[in-house]
Amino acid sequence: MNVGQLLRALAFALLTGVFAPAAGAAADDATLRVAVQQEPAGLDPVIGARAIEADAFNLLFDGLFRTDDHGRMIPDLATRVPTRENGDISPDGRTITYHLVHNARWQDGPAVTSADVKFTYDAMMDARNNVLSRIPYDHVDRVLTPDPYTFVMHLRAPYVPAVSLAFLTGIAGSIVPAHLLKASADLNHDPFSTAPVGSGPYRLVAWNHGSDMVFEANPAYFRGVPKIKRILWRFIPDENAISSALRAHDTDLVDRLGLAPYAQLGSVPGLLPALGYSYLWEHLAFNTMHGPLADVRVRQALCDGMDIDELYAKVDHGVGDLGVGLQQPRAGWYDRSLQLCRFDPARARALLDAAGWHVGSDGIRTKNGQPLQITFGTIAGIIDRQQTQVLLQSRWHDLGVDTVLKTYPPSTFFAPAQAGGIMYSGKLDITMCAIPIPTNDPSRSEYETSGAIPPLGVNHAFWRDARVDALEFKGEQTADPATRKRIYDELQHIEAGAVPYVTLRWWTLIAMHDARLHGVRPPPLGSTYWNVNEWTF
Repeated sequence: MNVGQLLRALAFALLTGVFAPAAGAAADDATLRVAVQQEPAGLDPVIGARAIEADAFNLLFDGLFRTDDHGRMIPDLATRVPTRENGDISPDGRTITYHLVHNARWQDGPAVTSADVKFTYDAMMDARNNVLSRIPYDHVDRVLTPDPYTFVMHLRAPYVPAVSLAFLTGIAGSIVPAHLLKASADLNHDPFSTAPVGSGPYRLVAWNHGSDMVFEANPAYFRGVPKIKRILWRFIPDENAISSALRAHDTDLVDRLGLAPYAQLGSVPGLLPALGYSYLWEHLAFNTMHGPLADVRVRQALCDGMDIDELYAKVDHGVGDLGVGLQQPRAGWYDRSLQLCRFDPARARALLDAAGWHVGSDGIRTKNGQPLQITFGTIAGIIDRQQTQVLLQSRWHDLGVDTVLKTYPPSTFFAPAQAGGIMYSGKLDITMCAIPIPTNDPSRSEYETSGAIPPLGVNHAFWRDARVDALEFKGEQTADPATRKRIYDELQHIEAGAVPYVTLRWWTLIAMHDARLHGVRPPPLGSTYWNVNEWTF
């Protein structure tokens, strides 16, 4: 064990030894029992990849900013949000200054300083680390720490989304402790990921893999000690079991409750739903890199062979926002002239014919002796996604497409490309999942530009289009809202024609909780735990 590992082990040891309630513990006002469907793969924000990990980071760490239940950026470790008006963004838009609070401390004692922010930035940009996306940090020319509570970021060129993307509490934004990690030889496999030390409202005191996690209120939290002493996360992968736990009042909170259990639950005395629209993007990603879906006509045909209204009624139960592309339809950036997949099987068949795929004697199309077979995968255990797979498999079979359905554990499905993850390695023709868009800025370069194809980013459709690259670059450097709107309207139309993604819906977030619990207000951006220090029984 090297010095850095020993320091981390000692720091974590100071935080543990606290009673961890058993999974069947009765309700009390000291412990919030939460049912979560997935278990985090790790707890280092630099290399985190999933929404469940972002939730944990909101408990354990702080970024410079959070987003509230109105989608507004609010200060976290920073004292204010940089603007041109307050002088923290330079007139040319290339220099951003962040002022840090003076009273935040790591859970093992040292103060949180600008050195930690710089270390986090350096870790994000270190090519050895399995970072999911380096946007917006890859736009930075250099960073400075003129004093312990000031951090300055110099951009290579104006980049309008920088403030709304950089250092948000969650994945690739929470600040990590330099004093514990600077000696790490390999951040991807460092013990810190299972025994983290943060500055956030809660600290991890137990992790029983496959069973539960226990978080305890941080007595030195700089915004004040959280009102609820302890949070118990129970890992319950099956949605039916989650429903049973809610009915039996064996859990106090389920965040991001799935549509199927929500529809089945109905009204349960003592339970209340907290609802909110969101930027959680449920979608299909078509692998444009190889195979049949490299041909835009095949992608268009699959889109035309889908009945979005059928999915919305039968699977989504009419919950969520329908829209085309990557802009949330409630946002002013969304182009309302766009049309959903039209459900036109005749046009779909004509497109497949034109692409050289002809129906064989068994009803499946072939081309050059090869059947039109596609693989379609998602994560296991989500009822509405399994229903969607089956419905689409049937619709596409009517077109002559043989669709092979696959499911995977979340940790395998969402793992970074560097770690061989299913989605980000392009191992399937179609993937289905929900991804939280982190900002209401219209920039979507990390999902649709050539420079963001994994492992460099999260363009998991592996889509390349020089027009999109140019428009995103132009939009990110343009401050005038009206000009930006025209740029992103044009971009949305290009994307709608190329069909790298098909948006199924934008989630309505459903947090079902015990009526004793107060303060839960799901935000459109970020994590439901954004204000967890204010929650009370």
